[in-house]
Amino acid sequence: MSCQFCDIGKKFAKTGQPDCKLEDVLTNLPQLKAAGIKFIDFTGGEPLLHQFVPDMLHAAKKLNLRTSITTNCLLYPERAMELKGLIDLLHFSLDSLNEAENDTIRGKGAFSAATESLYLAKQLGERPDLLFTATPDNYKAIVELAQFAQEQKTMLLVNPIFKYTWQKKIDAQILDYLEQFQKLPYMYQNRALHQLIRNGGNNQQKPRCRAVSSTIVVSPANEVLFPCFHFQQLALPLKNNWQQIRKSPLVKLYKKRQGTFSFCANCTINCYFDPSFFYKLDRYFWLSLLSKLKYGYDKYLRSKKLIQ
Repeated sequence: MSCQFCDIGKKFAKTGQPDCKLEDVLTNLPQLKAAGIKFIDFTGGEPLLHQFVPDMLHAAKKLNLRTSITTNCLLYPERAMELKGLIDLLHFSLDSLNEAENDTIRGKGAFSAATESLYLAKQLGERPDLLFTATPDNYKAIVELAQFAQEQKTMLLVNPIFKYTWQKKIDAQILDYLEQFQKLPYMYQNRALHQLIRNGGNNQQKPRCRAVSSTIVVSPANEVLFPCFHFQQLALPLKNNWQQIRKSPLVKLYKKRQGTFSFCANCTINCYFDPSFFYKLDRYFWLSLLSKLKYGYDKYLRSKKLIQ
C-alpha cells in the first residue's frame, strides 16, 4: 500500500533494499534473548509480504519472546492459518469505518481487508487489536470506531500520528476530542504520550527518550541502527556480535546522548517513547502504567467477566 502518512515504502524502493534474510533473524534471536530482550516487533512496511515471517515467529516463540505484527490485512486472509497462535499482539490497521475515507488514507481495498481479517481472526481464536492512526484529517472517525470496537469486543488502539518529516501535527484541540472517549470499554489511549505531545514533545535539556536503552533496532540489512530507525546516524553490522557492539565507545556515547541530539527536539515518536516511559519514575511513568492496566483489563478480563 501507499499510506498517506508513511514514506517507508518509497524510501526502500529508492534504495533497492531487500528484505531481511531468514538466516540472519534465526541467528539474531538467541543473542538478543541473551541480551535481555523480551519483546520483538516484526515490522515493515508490510511484514506479511515476507515469505518466511511464520518461520521467524516460530523461532521467537520457541525462545519465549512476545511477538507483535501490525498489518494492513491485504495478505492476512490467505496467511491466517500459518500465523495462528504465533502473534501475541496482532494489530489490524483501520482508520475509519467510512470505506472511502479509510481507503483514501491506506489504499484501495484496505477497508474490506481489515474487516474480513477481523472476523476471520476471531473465528480462529485470535485476539487482534484495531490500530487507529489519528491525524488532523480523520480524528473524528473515532466516534464510529469506538462504537464498532465495543460491538466487536475488540481493542481500539488510538495512535496519534507522530511528525518526523512532513506529516501534519496533532495539536491539543485534537487530543481533547480523542480523550472524550478514553474511558470507554475496549479503548486504549496512552495518556503519557498525550501528555508528552501537550508538553511539546521531547525536551533536549531534560530528555525523556530512552531509545538506545530500551530498543534494539535491526534493519533488513542486518545492521543495528542508532539512535533509532527514523533518525538513524549510525549503522553497525550485527552478525553475531551484539555484546561487542553494546560495549563499543561509540554506542556508549549514543546511549549517553539519547534524546539530546538536535533531531530529538520535540520528538513524539511512540515506537520509542512507549518503552521509554518506564525508565524513570515520574508522571509519564504512572500515566503510561494506568493506560496499560486499562488495556489489560479490557482485553483479557472484561470479555471474560461478561461471559461469566
